[in-house]
Amino acid sequence: MNDHQLDLGSSFSAADPERRHPGRLPVRELTPGSSVESVYLLSSKETRQTKAGKPFFKLRVSDRTGTVECTVWETDWMHPGIEVGDLVLVTARVTEYQNKAQLEASRVAPAPPGSAQPRDFLPSTYRDVDELRGFLQFHIESVQDRDYRALLEIVFGDPDFSEAFCSAPAAKLYHHAYLGGLIEHTVAVADLCEFVGQQYGRVDRDLLLTAALLHDVGKTGELAFETTIDFTDAGRLIGHVIQGVTLVSDKAKQLPSFPEAKLQQLLHCIVSHHGELEWGSPKRPKTIEALILHHVDNLDAKVKGFLEIVEGSRDASWTDLRNLFRRPLHIPRAAHQEDDFLPPSEDEPAGSA
Repeated sequence: MNDHQLDLGSSFSAADPERRHPGRLPVRELTPGSSVESVYLLSSKETRQTKAGKPFFKLRVSDRTGTVECTVWETDWMHPGIEVGDLVLVTARVTEYQNKAQLEASRVAPAPPGSAQPRDFLPSTYRDVDELRGFLQFHIESVQDRDYRALLEIVFGDPDFSEAFCSAPAAKLYHHAYLGGLIEHTVAVADLCEFVGQQYGRVDRDLLLTAALLHDVGKTGELAFETTIDFTDAGRLIGHVIQGVTLVSDKAKQLPSFPEAKLQQLLHCIVSHHGELEWGSPKRPKTIEALILHHVDNLDAKVKGFLEIVEGSRDASWTDLRNLFRRPLHIPRAAHQEDDFLPPSEDEPAGSA
């Protein structure tokens, strides 16, 4: 490893866990009309009542390929003592509601002892994490400002932090809420900031890129992701914005020559990246770099959130309005996804009958 090459960790892998645990049916392969008996992670558990007042369980079970709703109409069909974060063996019929697969379980029991670890079932990025590490490293090495570069190297050069950063989700819900989501989101924000910053004058490119890479570092302490994705106590009490400011400030103190003016500009970008006070931002953006970061961060989160909402929809054209955007969303369908689309052969020109 040379002086400019950081060790971004290698313990996290997005390799398909189904290969390690054959015999399980991934959520993404559930087919309406079939039956299933498979191990999943219990992601949520609610006790509800029918219109007649009869109690039943509404569950969400998941693995790394997705999450599916699961209804248990008879409470004695579910083993007592099962809690969120447990691995469960589900026997169910696969149904369909609003063009998405659902489960109607006839039995929910604890998974056989030693069958797997809960974290193996948490959803994860489909991107190659080693590739994302490479993109992150590329952005770090592209920063020319010596102070910002040194700060990035000391932050991401910490092996424990790097491992957590490359494994962490970017949120509990709504967008990038899966293992590897944080590095995926960060690389996307850095890519977009690089492009947007080139379109306008008077933008401090190195400040903007450094802020893009560091804006969500507090999420490594805000979210826990061993058995389920949830907030830590510090995440609930303080939140990732302030946790990120604290982390970056502490790292900057290890660089005695780091200019205070540069640090304040950088911290302002981090503390204001949510944009509005009502969105959890202690300050609103007051510099061009902070303004760009806020809008790029929001863009990537919203577009990814949109795509996650429509993912798994089958033949419908619209979603319902129970989603992040509180309105029906049109489900995009590219030409190559059409059932009757066939690409022309090499001997047949496109458009020929």
